[in-house]
Amino acid sequence: MRRIPLLAVSAVLALSVALVASTQSNATDAAWNDPTAATGGYAALTVAAPTIISCTASGNVVSPNLSVRWSFPAGSDYTSPTNINLYYSNNGLVSSLLPIGAGATTTGPDAGGVYTTTYDIGLLGGILSTQAAVAFETTVNGWTSPRVVRVATWPLVIGTATCVAA
Repeated sequence: MRRIPLLAVSAVLALSVALVASTQSNATDAAWNDPTAATGGYAALTVAAPTIISCTASGNVVSPNLSVRWSFPAGSDYTSPTNINLYYSNNGLVSSLLPIGAGATTTGPDAGGVYTTTYDIGLLGGILSTQAAVAFETTVNGWTSPRVVRVATWPLVIGTATCVAA
């Protein structure tokens, strides 16, 4: 059996320790004792909901009409259609609200900043439905306000159509 001299073993071990130590100290550029500091802040955006001024349902299930007058929050520079999302459900259920792609026409604002949104109930699939729900929300850069919702009800033949807050 051949013996390896103790001096050779010691030299190999010392070289290994030196290599491991040198690679560990250069493994990162991080300097945890860097005196540079940074500060910052943030502000939460609260988007106010639009205001429903009036909601008018008229007609009956054969010829339903729905018109909503609304405005953006006072003092805002929001405009339609950029800063408004409209929703509709032809069954009157708030849980069934879907974004409106077509079927609603918005005009305005008038001199007082009020918009009017008129719904084409036939196009939206509401003919012969006794209820519909509509909702509005303000949108700013992907942030949205709480929705304001109204539910319209039409009589089958005789009676008065209504539109009330949900």
